[in-house]
Amino acid sequence: MALKQQLREEMKQAMRAHDAEKLGVIRFLLAEIKNVEIDQGELDDRAIQKIVAKQIKQMKDAISQFEGGGRHDLVATEKAKIAILETYLPQQLSQVELAQVVDQVIAQVGENKHLGEIIGLVMKRTAGRAEGSRVRHLVNERLTGHA
Repeated sequence: MALKQQLREEMKQAMRAHDAEKLGVIRFLLAEIKNVEIDQGELDDRAIQKIVAKQIKQMKDAISQFEGGGRHDLVATEKAKIAILETYLPQQLSQVELAQVVDQVIAQVGENKHLGEIIGLVMKRTAGRAEGSRVRHLVNERLTGHA
C-alpha cells in the first residue's frame, strides 16, 4: 500500500478510536504533503518519507529549545509526535550497519575527499535510513581517527 494511502487509512482508524493525538499528527502530515504536491505534483513514497524526516528534524530542534526554556510539557508532546511520525519511515540503520557503509564509502573514494562529499555519498547509500547528524558525526570520527 502506498504511504499516502496508508496515512489516510490510519487517519480513519484514529478517528474511530478517538485518538486525538495521532489524528492531529496525521492530519498535519497530510496537509504538509498536500502543500508540497501543489508545487511539485504527485509525490511518491520516498518524497513523502523526506517530508516526514523533515518534520521530525524540526520537532527535534523544537525539543532542544523547549528544554532550554524549561517547557518539559511541550518536550513530552513533541516526543510523542515524533514517535508517531517515525512509524512512517524505513527502519533506521544500526550504528554498526552505518559504520560499515561509511567505511565502504571511505575505502572507495579515499580519505582525501572532502567531508561533505563523503557524507553525501553515504546519505545516498543509506536512502533515508540514517539521520544526517549521525552520518556526519560518524564520517568525521572515521576521518579524524577520534573514537
